[in-house]
Amino acid sequence: MPSRIKKPQPALVKCHLRTGDRIVVLSGKTKGKTGTVIKIMPRVQRALVDGEAAIYDTRHKKPNPQANQEGGRQQKLRALHVSKLALLDPTTNKPTRVRHQKDDAGNTIRVAVKSGHRFPVRTL
Repeated sequence: MPSRIKKPQPALVKCHLRTGDRIVVLSGKTKGKTGTVIKIMPRVQRALVDGEAAIYDTRHKKPNPQANQEGGRQQKLRALHVSKLALLDPTTNKPTRVRHQKDDAGNTIRVAVKSGHRFPVRTL
């Protein structure tokens, strides 16, 4: 019988990316390609990326006529680790590191290290 004691959850990990950011892949199969972040998973430090940087996993599914499902190959986006992704600086069009600063209103904003470009704060 499994234990009823809950394991402590890891503290929320900070991430330098946000949903909707333009990114560049730093290593791996799609190195140097750009894309857009669709979803961030901070606890596992992964991000779903769309565009030319996207990597797909292929699953082979059997048809199920009772559920009216077709068979064949289905492609699903693979999540990439955030350490392989760098934010794309729009002023230089190159990958950049970011630092966090407080603006006049007290909000934390991201600023490109080399160019000083301020990335807009998006509210949900």
